[in-house]
Amino acid sequence: MKDNKVLFVHDGPMFTYNGRCYHNQVNNKLIERYTHLGENVCFLMRSKSIKYQETHNYKEITHPSFSFMSIPNSRSISTIYKKGEVSRIIHNKVDESAIVIARLPSSAGVAAVRYALKIKKPVLVEFVACVYDALWNYDWRGKLLAHLKMWQYQRLMERIPYSIYVTQEFLQNRYPNKNGVSLGCSDVEIGSLNEDDLIRRLNRIHNSGKQIVLGTVAAIDVPYKGQADVINCIKRLKNRGVEIQYKVVGQGNPEKLYNLIEEFSLQNEVEIIGSLSHDKVFEFLDNIDIYIQPSRQEGLPRSVIEAMSRALPSIGTNIAGIPELIEEEYMYDKNDPSKMDDIIMKLFNKENMLEQAARNFKWVERYESKKLNEIRTDFYDMFLKKNDLLE
Repeated sequence: MKDNKVLFVHDGPMFTYNGRCYHNQVNNKLIERYTHLGENVCFLMRSKSIKYQETHNYKEITHPSFSFMSIPNSRSISTIYKKGEVSRIIHNKVDESAIVIARLPSSAGVAAVRYALKIKKPVLVEFVACVYDALWNYDWRGKLLAHLKMWQYQRLMERIPYSIYVTQEFLQNRYPNKNGVSLGCSDVEIGSLNEDDLIRRLNRIHNSGKQIVLGTVAAIDVPYKGQADVINCIKRLKNRGVEIQYKVVGQGNPEKLYNLIEEFSLQNEVEIIGSLSHDKVFEFLDNIDIYIQPSRQEGLPRSVIEAMSRALPSIGTNIAGIPELIEEEYMYDKNDPSKMDDIIMKLFNKENMLEQAARNFKWVERYESKKLNEIRTDFYDMFLKKNDLLE
């Protein structure tokens, strides 16, 4: 390929310390993926400074093709005056790049797409979540904006020439790319599955006692992630005499969850672990019995796929891309979280747990890196050829 300059745009944030960049989802593996499109990959997003001790919760990005440029936060009332500066930065970076990759939904991504389309710059959209669900399940202010924002993104997607959705159906149906070329390909991928992980899981189930440990990996200060619903469930199950624990991993301020734990006197049943590095997340998953994704908004949840790769029986809401992963009988309506009680109790049956462990491990094979990379690379080659960017 030519020496293409690739610009990746998203709201972020990118975590920074002493001039170095840290993240978990944005990592060397992702940069390597984008080098198929060009030798230089610049990430443009907001940044957040972290302390040295916090760097251990993330992976440092060290890929030689990677560079980063920060844009100011202009999303709050107190910083809205910076919108002009943000626009100038985005326009300048789009001008000097050969290819624009915009991850949506994001305000910075939308600005980059609109300008790239205006100057006829090759643009590829990655659509990863539903803006309507995110706003509607946030607070009353979000509900006022949800329908408008969904309509705006739907209109924008009608103009997009190339797009990759992380789901196979949900996002495509809600934000259709009617006039362009699109691909359904998860941005979440796993390495080659190891049968030893399944064997260890089955042995754990066989040897398990009365107490079951549930776990969730998600931001802990975002209401629509739903951990509060699980804590309410733990209270109900405790009142029924069920021995159960719930462990929560994720970044963010845990104050609201701690208040709920104290209100229900669940200090012995619920543990807020906080942020973990990606490697430590797999260790966490190996030491719980059931994974639960109680979200009211999602795209295709990375944490569910990673839990299934560890042969974990999994429960979730029946929203977005979750039905593409979890069997119907182990999902519940996001508006009726009391249903999770019976689903959890169903998995107290070892036969059901063994069946789900084996089923999930087999199902997640379709998210192995090798398979997804082949699909995605073919799409990238088509994109490069159509835009005359191949050597």
